[in-house]
Amino acid sequence: MKDVNFRKVRFVTSADSFTRHLEKELPIILMVGRSNVGKSTLINGLIGQNLAFSSKKAGKTKLLNYFLIDDTFYLLDSPGYGSTSYATMSTIHFSKMMEEGLKRPDLKAICLLLDFRRDPGEDDKAFFQYLRASGKPIIAILTKTDRMNQSEKAKARKIAKDNGFDLYIESELSGKTNDKIRKAILSYV
Repeated sequence: MKDVNFRKVRFVTSADSFTRHLEKELPIILMVGRSNVGKSTLINGLIGQNLAFSSKKAGKTKLLNYFLIDDTFYLLDSPGYGSTSYATMSTIHFSKMMEEGLKRPDLKAICLLLDFRRDPGEDDKAFFQYLRASGKPIIAILTKTDRMNQSEKAKARKIAKDNGFDLYIESELSGKTNDKIRKAILSYV
């Protein structure tokens, strides 16, 4: 596995589709999940900088945001799926965006961020199945576990297993957790 410096990062571009031509042909790792699950926050934790825009308000990321990591791969921050104030139009656009992206050979893995402080709805389950059907490797990351007590964590772990995520990483916004996630990402680059 190549030694990659996640702190050597550069924002490259924002795009409304995967068809945007990138300056370099490199592997892409997609960060995806429900609106306000913590995608941008996790990216900022992984790179040790505040480059990805993060907000307490759901639905702020509306474009695909490409970050070049150490001239080795692109980390791609995507809009969230699920309920937002612009859900109807955004849901259609998000679906087309994902359909287009999952066909790309340079998309090497998907980091699926999951907030299991609540049970997944039917839209979540359908999305999980859709991603699995793509054949792309999925790195399941349980977010916001630092806000859970032990019984809530146990419930979240059970929900993860009940939804077919036997292997997952619990993200607690710590250096140790971020190292696990970086290592998982690099195994696909």
